[in-house]
Amino acid sequence: MSNYSFKRSARSARAVAFVTLWWIVLWQLYLFLDAAPLIILGLALVSLPALIDIGKGATSGLDITDADVSWRSGRRSAKLPRGQLKSVRLDTRLDLTIRMTLLTYQGDKIRLPYECVPPAAQIEAALKDHQILYERHHFTLLS
Repeated sequence: MSNYSFKRSARSARAVAFVTLWWIVLWQLYLFLDAAPLIILGLALVSLPALIDIGKGATSGLDITDADVSWRSGRRSAKLPRGQLKSVRLDTRLDLTIRMTLLTYQGDKIRLPYECVPPAAQIEAALKDHQILYERHHFTLLS
């Protein structure tokens, strides 16, 4: 059984393209539709966290080993020993993102930051490979 490692960077081509597209749309709204500068400023501020993450080169990731499950996102990181892990719950939200929750034997629920969660097929394969029980729930509103 090999260790599973997933890493995501804020500097991915997709993230940079999305922020660039957002700014192009704002510029077009301002130039051609004569949108109010205050509205454009408000919409531009929405992209500020993404710009900061791209500038810093922030990364996030998930590692599954025989000893533990660990994750990191920006300055946040945590680790759960495998002996405390009862199962994993994977919820597909209405926006098609995956929410991953670790369930412990003590009854605790630990929700991983969404940026740490790999695509569904990858995480399911990794959980099967490490013989971790998991439940898959599609299109749940609350989890």
